[in-house]
Amino acid sequence: MRNPLPDGCYLFGMISSSILILATSCATHSHPHTFRLESGDPALSVTIAPETTEPVRDAASDLARYLGRILDQTVPVIEGDGTTGIAVGLSTDFPSLPGNEAFDGADPLRREEYRLQSHDQGIRAIGATELAVSHAVWDLLYRIGYRQFFPEETWEIVPRKQAIDLALDVFEKPAYRARRIWYGHGVRPERREGYRHWLARNRVARGFTLYSGHAYDGIIRANADAFREHPEYYALIDGERRLAGRVDGGGNIKFCISNPDLRQLVAEHAVNVMQAHPERDSLSMDPSDGGNWCECEPCTEMGSISDRVLTLANQVAQAINEIELGPKYVGIYAYGYHSPPPSIDVHPNVIVSATAGFLRGGYTLDEIIEGWQARGAVMGIYDYFSVMPWDWDLPGRPRASSPAYMAETLPRFYDMGIRFHDAESSDNWGPNGLGYYIASRILW
Repeated sequence: MRNPLPDGCYLFGMISSSILILATSCATHSHPHTFRLESGDPALSVTIAPETTEPVRDAASDLARYLGRILDQTVPVIEGDGTTGIAVGLSTDFPSLPGNEAFDGADPLRREEYRLQSHDQGIRAIGATELAVSHAVWDLLYRIGYRQFFPEETWEIVPRKQAIDLALDVFEKPAYRARRIWYGHGVRPERREGYRHWLARNRVARGFTLYSGHAYDGIIRANADAFREHPEYYALIDGERRLAGRVDGGGNIKFCISNPDLRQLVAEHAVNVMQAHPERDSLSMDPSDGGNWCECEPCTEMGSISDRVLTLANQVAQAINEIELGPKYVGIYAYGYHSPPPSIDVHPNVIVSATAGFLRGGYTLDEIIEGWQARGAVMGIYDYFSVMPWDWDLPGRPRASSPAYMAETLPRFYDMGIRFHDAESSDNWGPNGLGYYIASRILW
């Protein structure tokens, strides 16, 4: 298999009679000191900074609890400066420790970076953000032998050991900047906690949150008065603005994107959303599903449906990056009518996720990706690991039921420059659990 990870990072695996175990490591090519964790050591503890945050305290408590189970002893969480014991915290928690200058938690694309480092007095599990600290804790436990293969306790592996020798000096960052394996048809309430634990313990997360869902209906609802007053904002179909006045969403409503006032309204709406929620990384400008595209002459003169969708997305990206809230992004799909590559360039803050289905124009998925990239697009992928009405959870039917599919596609997408991954899935761990687990390891 080709190496899907950055330089100095390696994917390695072991196949036993019943399970495939994968791990990743980004080596710093140093020779770290070996630190021993030994059962019965009264000095063994997890150290946090006195002023750290509650999520960091929770991560440290998780580490102490599982180390206690592995070594069969109580492991306390204490406060200190991080120079001794197992230090767990943000890079800002322990300012005297070396290497903290490598972190930049303010960069939305670097929030998940962390370092695991052993030394003669202990181990450091330091992250750029609270999420990164959680990753560091679960990665450290993984390297010791902990596994959460599928949700729930039945599939949790907690090894028992008398001593653990760790020689670590790794700086970790995910290959895919956002990773989501989610249930398209929801999860039963009693199973939510197990699913949440599985996501955290296998580092399936979106440190950067990319919104790309169908958005036009929501824009109409949020600006209902303007759309009532301006029927010309709606698509012209068979000579009529026949969906004009429809402000409740639905009906595959489309815009007359050639209308500059419509584009300005949508851009102002996006600015208002970002100003109200400055913590957001992105917002979606993907159209509502299906057809009903405008047939007016100015829209036709704009070019393809992809060109129209991208024209609006580009204008919104420009607007939300002029309000001095830091870098903000627009997400769209390359999907359906707007899957073919455009003839205009993509704004650098527009992220395009090609869908692994519902493509038009006679293009293959690779041709879609390469065509959008030729116009400057930063690319993601929206895959269909399992869709219940398609496969009915039958073994062998979903893509997720094939570990070979994961092993072939995820490294290949990465090699093509894909950096965001969204996988529509189902709560069907019997036929698909092995695929989900392998995907979680490779995606990192």
